[in-house]
Amino acid sequence: MDSAEASPETLLDAGDALREARDWPAAERAYRAYLAERPRHWQIHVQLGHAVKEQGRHEEALGHYRHAASLAPDALDPVFQEGELLRRLGNGLEAAEAMARARAIAPDAPLLRRLAALLRHRIAPPESPAALPLPPEGPPTQFAFDVTDLLDYLRDARTPTGIQRVQMGLVGGILEHPAPPAPLLLVAYDPSAWRWWQVDIAQFRQVLALSRIGAAAEDPAWRAATAMLCAADAAPDAPILPGATLASLGNAWGIEDYFRGLRVLRRRVPLRYAAFLHDCVPLAMPEHCLELTARLYARWFAALALHADLLLANSRATAGDVVRHGAPLGLRTAPSVIPLAAEPPPPREAALVAADALDLDEADAPFVLFVATLESRKNHLMVFQAWLELLRRLPADQVPRLLCVGRPGWRAEGALGLLERSAKLRRKVQVISGVSDLALAGLTARCLFTVYNSFHEGWGLPVSESLAAGKLCVVPAHSGLLESGAPGAVFFPPGDLPALVETLARLATDPAYRAALEARIDRAAAMREWPVAAAEALASLAAPQPPPPPRPAFPAGERLSLAAAPPPPSLATAWAEAVREGLGWWWQEAWGCWTRDGLATLMLPLDVPAGTPVRVLLELRGPPGGIALRLRARGAEQTPWRRLHLAAEDRPGVVLQAVAGPDGVVVELDSGDGVPLGDRAERRVGAGVVAVMACAEDDLAARMAALEAAEG
Repeated sequence: MDSAEASPETLLDAGDALREARDWPAAERAYRAYLAERPRHWQIHVQLGHAVKEQGRHEEALGHYRHAASLAPDALDPVFQEGELLRRLGNGLEAAEAMARARAIAPDAPLLRRLAALLRHRIAPPESPAALPLPPEGPPTQFAFDVTDLLDYLRDARTPTGIQRVQMGLVGGILEHPAPPAPLLLVAYDPSAWRWWQVDIAQFRQVLALSRIGAAAEDPAWRAATAMLCAADAAPDAPILPGATLASLGNAWGIEDYFRGLRVLRRRVPLRYAAFLHDCVPLAMPEHCLELTARLYARWFAALALHADLLLANSRATAGDVVRHGAPLGLRTAPSVIPLAAEPPPPREAALVAADALDLDEADAPFVLFVATLESRKNHLMVFQAWLELLRRLPADQVPRLLCVGRPGWRAEGALGLLERSAKLRRKVQVISGVSDLALAGLTARCLFTVYNSFHEGWGLPVSESLAAGKLCVVPAHSGLLESGAPGAVFFPPGDLPALVETLARLATDPAYRAALEARIDRAAAMREWPVAAAEALASLAAPQPPPPPRPAFPAGERLSLAAAPPPPSLATAWAEAVREGLGWWWQEAWGCWTRDGLATLMLPLDVPAGTPVRVLLELRGPPGGIALRLRARGAEQTPWRRLHLAAEDRPGVVLQAVAGPDGVVVELDSGDGVPLGDRAERRVGAGVVAVMACAEDDLAARMAALEAAEG
């Protein structure tokens, strides 16, 4: 094409066609020829920037994006393209500044919301050396309920179990409260962007309603509703008010970097933090948990000693476990007990119809119901052994079927293996999952009785739901089951197989005995409703709080490993997590923790008088390719930066000195633009921190112990 003779429109069409064909040099020539005729067409300056960028001329591309922005100051695309190219080039500071300008132009754009959140650490002001914030005084100005873990669950499953059922009952009841003591808000935490976002209450209610009436997770209506509810990037930042109470009523222990996200929020918004404890199984019986679960729970539980202002528990048994396991940590508050509730029964006919639609073997045969995930803690193996013993002792037609409702979980092999090996047992036992609440209510109405043979429970919601429906539940006499089963459960000595067999045999073969026990069930007590439990939870959260006791002291002179520590929980674990302040960190790993590009801060609140000379020992790790690092410790006085080159996989120990301020000292590590780690998360990292120790300069014993620990 002769560009001298072609019209501007023809040149533009040619440039676009060449761009689609990815012929970047030819597209560049066409766009340049067009811009010679139409020099103020800013959108084509952006396209020219793309064409030269694809040829590797990045600085030139940035110039075109910036020129386009000068022609159209209110246009989003040029500034966004500049920021995105800078981000991909690893120029974090300039990228953050560009994305901040783009966010000012389009504050509600979901993609910008995420990118600005990911980059904001590069333009955040340095952290001041201040201790963890104290909770605000006075009554709560707002109740913000964190539903992060519930949304994570609902992304993948429709039928709630255990803690999800409890959380849905409590939060649903709280949202129905006619006169809450303060305004209500639902929030969630996005650990991938260290951002708290607002959850739409109407969408949340819709998803809760859908979860109760169906079980098909692939249902288009369900998929659409959960996708809209869980779209963090499309949601605004959570408008949490100063003086609010942020309450987690679910399972925050599984959320990566949760407490660092809480600290970032508390630096900006003074608030109280409340946590609901459902059980202490990973501490009391770690052998029944995944190693990862036990480790994450121990880290979370330890962190409560530093971060929780209020605690709630579902039973006196759980509260006692919390106090016992928390005593060595200096846990500052005992939990208020909020006994759990049960869903009101749905219309009987609708429930029976839903149950009849299930694919059951011998659907008309009498059966006993066991509702629980198939995992080692629920001890299905012992119940299956009891059923085999019943089959040995009784005619087969006198032994009811056993219907187990729950998905196979961790260490279910023992129970499932026995079921696989015994044809006799398979004729009497069926395992199903994905049962809706409505169908489950129908099964409960049809069963002879239920069984729930857990090794340890904080409460035992299936027990409450069985008794509320007027059905006996056979349970071991221990832990929270003594409380959930109080309205009329049939107890047997824990782990006593012969006693369980005797109990099951009599209930199965003596209808008059079973009916007499059913008549003694205190259904009114068992049918405690979620709005009642929710009102009690709100009252506990709103109650005037005494001045908080001091937080456990920072362990001066102790080596704090930043690695993800194994159980049991300890103050060292809590402080090693808590010293990572602000946005300049990635998550903890088995060896320690990578910093991000830019500035990372360690907050070391030593309990020493201001003006005390302090020594800090850092154990570092070099990232791939090495890095030039600046670092310093500061407190009462500004101190000069030290410069250090960290070679790849280098593991040096570095000593820093400072004069303590009123809240101890701060260590800053500046890794500049960092380096690509090359992992699946495409992280850009700075120096790695393996461990830290801080003590008074004259504490020679601590200094020697830390050096020995580092060498060992």
